[in-house]
Amino acid sequence: MTTAASVGINAQISLTATGGTTTGTYTTLKAAFDAINGGLHQGAITINVTGNTTETASAVLNGNGSGNSNYTSVLIKPAAGVNATISSADTVATIKLNGADNVTIDGSNNGSTSRNLTITNTYTTGGSPVIIWVASTATDGALNATFKNTNIYGSNSSGTIVGIIVSGSTLGAAAEVSNNNFSSINNSFNKAQNAIFAIGNATNTDTGFMIKNNVIGSAVATDKMGYRGLAVQNAKNFEISGNVITGVTLASTATAAGILVGAAATNGLIFNNKISDVSNTNTLGYGAAGLYLSCSGTASNMLVYNNTINGVSGYGYALGGGAGDNGNGIVIVSGGGYKIYYNTVVMDANQTVAGRPSAFNITSAVTAAGAVDVRNNIFVNKQTQTGDRYAIYVGTVNTVFSNINYNNYFSSGTALGYIGSARTTLGELQLGFGGNVNSLNVSPVFASATDFHLAASGNAALDNKGTFVADVTVDADGTTRNAITPDLGSYEFTNIVLATQDVAAKTKLNYYPNPVVDFINISNDTKIRNVEVYGAAGQRLADENINAEKGSVDMRALPSGMYVLKVNTEKGSESIKVMKK
Repeated sequence: MTTAASVGINAQISLTATGGTTTGTYTTLKAAFDAINGGLHQGAITINVTGNTTETASAVLNGNGSGNSNYTSVLIKPAAGVNATISSADTVATIKLNGADNVTIDGSNNGSTSRNLTITNTYTTGGSPVIIWVASTATDGALNATFKNTNIYGSNSSGTIVGIIVSGSTLGAAAEVSNNNFSSINNSFNKAQNAIFAIGNATNTDTGFMIKNNVIGSAVATDKMGYRGLAVQNAKNFEISGNVITGVTLASTATAAGILVGAAATNGLIFNNKISDVSNTNTLGYGAAGLYLSCSGTASNMLVYNNTINGVSGYGYALGGGAGDNGNGIVIVSGGGYKIYYNTVVMDANQTVAGRPSAFNITSAVTAAGAVDVRNNIFVNKQTQTGDRYAIYVGTVNTVFSNINYNNYFSSGTALGYIGSARTTLGELQLGFGGNVNSLNVSPVFASATDFHLAASGNAALDNKGTFVADVTVDADGTTRNAITPDLGSYEFTNIVLATQDVAAKTKLNYYPNPVVDFINISNDTKIRNVEVYGAAGQRLADENINAEKGSVDMRALPSGMYVLKVNTEKGSESIKVMKK
């Protein structure tokens, strides 16, 4: 009997291998996996998706050496120029890596960061389906699983449980054997309760997780996440960075979260993430958090920096300030060993009723001395609903701070913070929290309602008001932090004081042409060291070395608009405004 696999009729999967039978065609990914599990294809295997597949059941790839399987790696990708979908209505998973090592799904059809492959689960009537399950067996972890450049979509925000779950042989349980070196990079997720839920082994915690540059949720209501953006538990030496989480809506007796890190998690880097539109609409008052930290150990060593969080709201509960009662930008629920540096948190979405929301919250369960180090952050609460609305709320004692200073606190309410009681003024906050000698109470001017770079004007009181911390040397844009007086929040900026005509009148600095098309020429009576170019939002875009009394700055790569040039000379610095045509 001749089969479709043997002659390639209506085949959507094209397979090549370095051992065993070296080629094969199949109508489903499951059929290709079944052939690999049976030992037909061996060695390094590449699976090209040449068309849409409808999987009749979970496509399960077993570990190498399980049964007759004998492979070293498996790469799954769309064929060149092909946009394809792998779809299943299975009640468990679309794809399951069952202790399978060295598997990569790369959704780009041209070797770039384009997303040309979609993997989906369309099951809608009950059950707990996931899209991709990275599972350990009782004796074998799924090592080095990599997913990148792929659209991973569920059926709806309450039906599909997880986009990618990393767990044990029981769905959602801790791994029996560590699934080390899991990566999710530049994927897009929507229509699921969680985009990523990675739970490692509780004793020998998983290592090397990389969750980076993913786009999670949507402003479109039907595409939002229904519980969390992503969660990592029982992991060490991991990175969560550059993710954009927009749209998490929950109406349940739980806490909605953009990012959750907890349980036996240690040695984590959480940075450069943008989290917005996270809400819990449950009328009993349950909460929401942009970033939810609940590590079990008091020496977790979590470095949290350059994150931008806004638009977080719970329904509201006036009698408590815990994580489950209101909206909080960053909330620390348990454990210790947290370094909270250079984050910008803006509470700008109103709760339904009065409560005790805050930009930064530490709950009563955090008790270890020196558990938290908080420096160089901007904590703003701009909400307008009645009741308390804090920049910082602490339900425990001030001895939990190893350091708290050089932060900016601002609230539209009557009090800046709470510890034991409401603290109305900066002086009262300093008295209650301790530290904060160099902290500020200033209303920041942001570039826009959705862009939380500090504007280039109107922020003189915030310019260069941070303190050097060795752990963080660049901002969220990659701009080098000032090694002596960095700026607060996620982004470095330069406040502009002098207008163009002011500089000309007070110094011997000359520049032309203005407006400029390509190069602007600058001269001065003393040596110009360098010229920094800043955008209107205050972000540094270029740094041109001059080391002479005159030179030129290349503006050709910049789009049309207004720019600020900071001219650093032997005698000081001057700022000029320049229009690029």
